[in-house]
Amino acid sequence: HARAAALRPVDKRGAAFVLRDGARLIDDSYNASPAAVQVTLETLAATAVTGRRIAVLGEMLELGDAAVRLHDECGQAAARAGVDWLVVVGGAAADGLQVGAERAGLPAARIRRCATSRDAADIVAALIGPGDLVVVKGSRGTRMEVIADRLRAEA
Repeated sequence: HARAAALRPVDKRGAAFVLRDGARLIDDSYNASPAAVQVTLETLAATAVTGRRIAVLGEMLELGDAAVRLHDECGQAAARAGVDWLVVVGGAAADGLQVGAERAGLPAARIRRCATSRDAADIVAALIGPGDLVVVKGSRGTRMEVIADRLRAEA
């Protein structure tokens, strides 16, 4: 049991950090698949927070012809998870995240769309408030670690 208690997540794969004002970051920026995003969102929904739930999701690459549909399904999952804010990062396929979330009931006013992780980092850094829980997840090619690293640097 002592060995299990000493285990820590691999960098960028679910590592948890405390930010300013009691906000928390789950940095899962190393990579993403549709199934992993869905599980991450379910975990976000089940985690107690005193503030808001913020999902920062990057485009999932190499999904072929199913890319838009799979992003749409993950956007719907974000809305079902009760996220308060969704920040979407990436190219055209990532549009599905926004469309799916809106269709499943997340108000468009609670979604921010960014082409790059650098733009998203500015938005997320300004958005975070006391007690918020932020999850950052996306494919390596979207460079989601830029967002997580920025948040940690400002903690």
